[in-house]
Amino acid sequence: MPETSTGSADARRRVLVLHSRQPLTTDPAAAFPRDRFEVVVLTDADPATVLREDVDASLGQVLHAGREEWESVVRSAQPAEVVSNDEYCVVECARLRAATGLPARHPAHLEGYRDKVLMKRRLEAAGVPVPRHMSFEPVVTSGPAVADRVVAAVGLPAVVKPRREANSRGVEVLADVEAVLGWLARHDGETGWQVDEFVAGPLGHVNALVRRGEVRPVQVGRYLGPLLGLDRGRVLGGWTLPADTPQAVAAHELNGRVVDALGSDGEFVVHTEFATTPDGRLVVLETAARAPGASVSELARVHAGVQLEVAHLQLQAGLPVPEPDHSRGRHAAWLWLPVMPGQRWVGTPEAVRGIGSDVEVHVRRAGRDGNADADGRLGAAVLLTNTDPDALANDVDVLRRAAWFGAADASGGPSSARDDAARRDDGAHRRDEGA
Repeated sequence: MPETSTGSADARRRVLVLHSRQPLTTDPAAAFPRDRFEVVVLTDADPATVLREDVDASLGQVLHAGREEWESVVRSAQPAEVVSNDEYCVVECARLRAATGLPARHPAHLEGYRDKVLMKRRLEAAGVPVPRHMSFEPVVTSGPAVADRVVAAVGLPAVVKPRREANSRGVEVLADVEAVLGWLARHDGETGWQVDEFVAGPLGHVNALVRRGEVRPVQVGRYLGPLLGLDRGRVLGGWTLPADTPQAVAAHELNGRVVDALGSDGEFVVHTEFATTPDGRLVVLETAARAPGASVSELARVHAGVQLEVAHLQLQAGLPVPEPDHSRGRHAAWLWLPVMPGQRWVGTPEAVRGIGSDVEVHVRRAGRDGNADADGRLGAAVLLTNTDPDALANDVDVLRRAAWFGAADASGGPSSARDDAARRDDGAHRRDEGA
């Protein structure tokens, strides 16, 4: 265990934050102030990937060690809290807490929140609406007969997903039988896959704090669309819904049923994603016993006074978290803007001046330096706030259509104004198609 550079470390409480594949979206000091806590990030990945690029923070100690070494590191650091918001660490976090005598904070039946097949089976048994689904057992096999079974089970389009992944990794929408056949051939012999019905309708999310059986609603939000397609130029985003609207009330009720079915023991954030069908049913697509990704945690801070990632880390450490405050009168939205190959940041668009929301923009390295890769990359993150939820939703629509990136000439500067205008028109058209 590395020594800290400050002599006051012994007076501070030590916290080990586990990391592997899901970066922290906020400075750990927001959960564990440096004057009272000594925070060490323990990772089995590249230490440069611990923080998402838009997070402006100095981590202090980051310890790289293989997963097989983690228990000895944790034991040598005792007394210490062990926490994580990484989907790929939650099982190990729960195990290490138990092995070192720390109180259990994760759900006792954690797999129900991680395995998408088990999750849907338990929700279905409890009467919670879920998509039609089918698992590939014991492995994926290819051929027309299997494709026919997929279509018969879930219809078309079909949505294939890994059973235990996060952040939309591996998710594909298969539009027709030919796409199903191609996917089966590419994944023949692989384990850990399942397929869902494509549920038509707006996509949303609902978040709550869970404290030893009590579910405290925090926030309901709407997504622009599926969290897919950034590499094809699709703008991702969403906004909060007022807590007293029928949609928000119904979503919180649904989330309570989800937690009842999957387990309400422990202290954690629960994040559930759902679709609203044309007849008004809310269908659960996925849920997780951790804070959400993208910018959803930050929206909750604006909307209800609870930063979800901060709250999740604090709950695991047994610290108090604020009660959600739905009387704040503030609403928030987020946009993730892709920079496509050959493009770079050309400046904040004029459209920003014509909206009523407050706008905060973080331009990522790919946007500033340009994108030479084959696929689109995340170039900027935008946070909007407003007291008027309808105006906020309108401003999201305006800004998602605006041109934030354009082509650069050989000298690295913006190209001609005429070409920029043409690209903006084309960019808006392409984003319309993808939304």
